[in-house]
Amino acid sequence: MVSIPKTCKAAVLEEYGKPVQIREVPIPEVEPRGILVKVEMAGICGTDIHQFHGTLTIKPPLPNIQGHETIGRIVKLGEGRTIDVAGVPLNAGDRIMWAHADCGECYWCEVAREQVHCAKRSGYGFAPPIALRGGFAEYEYVTPLTKVVKVPEELTEEEAVGVGCAFRSVVAGYERLGGVRFQENVVIQGAGPIGLYSCLMAVEGGAGKVIVIGAPAGRLELATKWGAAAVINIDDIKDAARRREQVLALTNGRGPELVVEGSGIPAAFNEGLDMIQKGGRYLVLGQSSAATVPVAPGIITGKGLTLVGSVSAAIQHFYRALQFIKHRRAKYPFAGIVSHKYELEQINEAFADMATGKAIKPVIDNRRR
Repeated sequence: MVSIPKTCKAAVLEEYGKPVQIREVPIPEVEPRGILVKVEMAGICGTDIHQFHGTLTIKPPLPNIQGHETIGRIVKLGEGRTIDVAGVPLNAGDRIMWAHADCGECYWCEVAREQVHCAKRSGYGFAPPIALRGGFAEYEYVTPLTKVVKVPEELTEEEAVGVGCAFRSVVAGYERLGGVRFQENVVIQGAGPIGLYSCLMAVEGGAGKVIVIGAPAGRLELATKWGAAAVINIDDIKDAARRREQVLALTNGRGPELVVEGSGIPAAFNEGLDMIQKGGRYLVLGQSSAATVPVAPGIITGKGLTLVGSVSAAIQHFYRALQFIKHRRAKYPFAGIVSHKYELEQINEAFADMATGKAIKPVIDNRRR
């Protein structure tokens, strides 16, 4: 039997905008159906940066342990937890990923079947240190109500970690959208993880031409490897009107039928509305900031646009994203999403690199601990 320590190190957000502190926190007792995992790898998301600065649309109480995209190796399984959501047996030593915990009893869970809106949802990356429900730690506790999926043996942590937030959110968003229509032109706003996975889904979904707008150059290089037909670097073309001209030139002068917003920058919303073809669709995935921008609603009615918003995902989207990677890992360099690796004690450096765009997907890599 593996010896479980009484405490572990965790990166604790104690005050917005101030350096995260490494603290010793207690490891909870494992309840029936609960799971204790050793964190193997935890990705840093743009949401984490908004949360760090206190600009996220929700403000969880402080202090808390951040990190909501985690791969954990099972240390102890609580009584009654034997399989994952696909019926695959679970054992100590297996790697798993998990969704936020839904109650399974409220209107949103049972009637609307929209688990992401669960009235009693218990999230990861937002809880107090005593709960140990954040990936920026040595261990993490997975609660009894939390649904989990086993990471396929074939996949490396680098290939799979992006499923923990960006890829599962993109899978859920495209599902809500109804998918890409055959050979329609698609513009992806943003070349971070949400934008990159959106590019991949459009390419694999049968799009005609996929155009990615973003920066820096390293991210756009990965977008090209993942199938983008054209990229527009906002560091080189800073003017939105000029970017629109380029998009129109690439889309028969009409604009794209579909635009996917994955940048997280509020001002990008208006740019997207401006370039969409009449009768087109706009899938908004990246916005999590509380910031506002003025919008002319007449553009939406005048063009007859369809706007689709999507937030987060449920466990089925984790499963499908992992299977997608498993079946296409010889075709795409999925591990390229992880550009920088850090020790837990380097969390503030990792946050800075994510905020500046230096890193595509920075991760806390605990495998050597």
